[in-house]
Amino acid sequence: MASGNAEDWDVVVAKDCWLGFIATSMITMIQPLASRLPPIATCSTTQLSESIQYLQTLYRPQVRGSRRRRREDDASPDDDVRSDAFERAYAIRWLTALIAQLDVRASYSIPSESDQPTHDTDSLIQQAASLLATCAGVAAAGKVQRRFTFESTLVGEVHVDLTDMPLDNHDYGSVGAQTWGGACVLAEMIAEHPDRFGLGAWSSSISSASSGTALRPLRILELGAGTGLVGLTVAKLVHALLQPWKSPTPNLPLASIVLTDVYPAVLDNLQSNIDANFPTVPDDTLNHAIRIHNHPLDWSSFSTTDTLPDTLSTPFDVVFGADIVYEAQHAVWIRDCLRSLLAHPDSSSKDPVFHLVIPLRPTHTFESSMVEEVFGAKGHALEGSQRELTILTKESIVCEAYGEGSERSCMNDDDVEYVYYRIGWT
Repeated sequence: MASGNAEDWDVVVAKDCWLGFIATSMITMIQPLASRLPPIATCSTTQLSESIQYLQTLYRPQVRGSRRRRREDDASPDDDVRSDAFERAYAIRWLTALIAQLDVRASYSIPSESDQPTHDTDSLIQQAASLLATCAGVAAAGKVQRRFTFESTLVGEVHVDLTDMPLDNHDYGSVGAQTWGGACVLAEMIAEHPDRFGLGAWSSSISSASSGTALRPLRILELGAGTGLVGLTVAKLVHALLQPWKSPTPNLPLASIVLTDVYPAVLDNLQSNIDANFPTVPDDTLNHAIRIHNHPLDWSSFSTTDTLPDTLSTPFDVVFGADIVYEAQHAVWIRDCLRSLLAHPDSSSKDPVFHLVIPLRPTHTFESSMVEEVFGAKGHALEGSQRELTILTKESIVCEAYGEGSERSCMNDDDVEYVYYRIGWT
């Protein structure tokens, strides 16, 4: 400040001191791992399990490009701990000691005084070993268990538990057993605003239906489901929305959700994820109101199939796809599938829509452009058809691409851009 009296300087100094106090207070709020992680020898397995869960939230491999930018998006204390090399080294030492101590407990059957039988020592060892491998490097982690939590305007928190399988260099299809950012983005959007995806109106129709009324089940399809994040998020929402209701016809579900993929290994993992989120409970009438199917679907040959399997024989009210266009012919194959699988507008299915989210990858520019070529104004309707599948709306979504332990940056290459399309009959 070139001019001004002493009083002005006092104000500036006081302001600087206040800002410094705020910054210092924020720093002191960050709790280092040394004070967060308990002494191993004197802890119950319950406390140890909670500590492992906390470390998993810190160091579980992040899904690249899964976090949408917000107007106000400040770093959390966990971000600072995660990016600190010293804290990571401390976590590795603690996990190493934990595995050794648990091995001793298992060998000599030494229970902790406050042990609870709900926690299995072998399971803790496996979790700690997997997390230790993750801290040492994602490639060494093998299977990765993730818990996704989304806030929903209708039902509160939605939790989805998934297992990602390791990439197999000899199996191209193994990429489908990983959770990709596009699925995270679409799942979060569905949870935040179910009405945009037809779930709110469907729920209202159930609540207003009179007793004994025969209701046509809502049919939902996910193409290229992979680990199933999108479809399972929808299933969790539907399950929560059905809490006050049950199907008037026991053998007829209120919702049928079909998750599809083409690779056997991906389908096996997908079924495991379905079972983890919806375990079979014989007397659970609410689970019976929702049917979740895992079904193989090869887009390339679907249009030439003479007879459709029962699971796919009835068109769907809503279709989802996330991060599924990475070859030039994919858009054409998807369109050909939708011509049979997406219901036409009528009194029972008023607004059938295909919701598609794709990343704008520099290496797949042509493949991405094919979506607008195939579903744009130049799309070709079936011969004699009065309707055509076209893009109804298009929306750009920008996400932060944080590497594990990386620092925040304002550089453009720290962003991942997605396009969200609503595609329907016109």
